[in-house]
Amino acid sequence: MKQINPISSSELGTLWVTYQEKTMILRMLEYFLEKADDQESKNIMGMLWQELDYYVELMKSVFESEGAVIPIGFTKEDVNLDAPNLFEKGFDIMFIRVLKQVSLGMYSINMNRREVQ
Repeated sequence: MKQINPISSSELGTLWVTYQEKTMILRMLEYFLEKADDQESKNIMGMLWQELDYYVELMKSVFESEGAVIPIGFTKEDVNLDAPNLFEKGFDIMFIRVLKQVSLGMYSINMNRREVQ
């Protein structure tokens, strides 16, 4: 039988922060999707939403398998989809572009942290 090592506290902390980040982005994407008037933008944001939702569910399963508390994160109650449009046209896609750049940087930092341990 293969024994699986539990994740370390720093890995659990990184996962916790990532969970918070991803649930916040999901809520923002839901708002952007509600307000978008361009079908191509909706398609891009919809695909990103599906991808992030998959990883949020995966993180929940890791928390459960480790016996850790699942963070509350950002929920649908944290966003008013009926609020008026708060951003200029094109902001949503520009936001996603910057978000991907930041995510790539965070990924490299977290991967480096894992190799150092």
